[in-house]
Amino acid sequence: MYKNPKFDLKYQYRRVLETSAVLALLLIIAVLMAFKKFETNVQMRAMEAPPIKVEDIPITRTVKKIEVPRKPTIPVEDPDIDPEDDIDIQDVDMFDPTIAPPPPPPAIEEEIVPFYKVEIKPMLIGGEQAIADYISKYDLFPKMARETGVSGKVLIGFIVDKDGRTKNVEVIQEKPPGLGFGEAGVKVMKAMKFSPGMQRDKPVSVPMQQPITFTYE
Repeated sequence: MYKNPKFDLKYQYRRVLETSAVLALLLIIAVLMAFKKFETNVQMRAMEAPPIKVEDIPITRTVKKIEVPRKPTIPVEDPDIDPEDDIDIQDVDMFDPTIAPPPPPPAIEEEIVPFYKVEIKPMLIGGEQAIADYISKYDLFPKMARETGVSGKVLIGFIVDKDGRTKNVEVIQEKPPGLGFGEAGVKVMKAMKFSPGMQRDKPVSVPMQQPITFTYE
């Protein structure tokens, strides 16, 4: 059957849709033009803040607790204790004279460095002239040797301590013996003073020997 396209809605759908859209748009524009003024009456009301109440707080203080002294205890005799059970402590002498006192602490051994090992050797203050002056000053030439006109020679051994003094002075050799050269040499060397020997920057004791010649003039 033949359908006229002029009256067929299938072919008129697009035209109807466009026409309806144009009419709706015109209607909206007309409404906006009629009511283009809008008034707003909005009132802002501030919220009331709740009242704040301030109270004064009293100042508290820490009170130190007063300590009450304790009452002294008074000993009371116990009636149940038999007097015969008491122990009598006699006076005992704590110091017994028969007990020997403890020995003294051992003495610290002085370090002695051999003469050939010491870094700085002891030096006689005044040199050999000091020995000659001391012999002449105190007339230490042996009397027996002077009377016989004999000269002598003696070798004295000793230790120079860390203070430069001589100790352990003794006769090693005496020529001729028995005329007093050894005794005179010991007196001389006991009076001599040395600069101490030094080892690792500290003074040490050093054993030494000193020959002394007694010449008769």
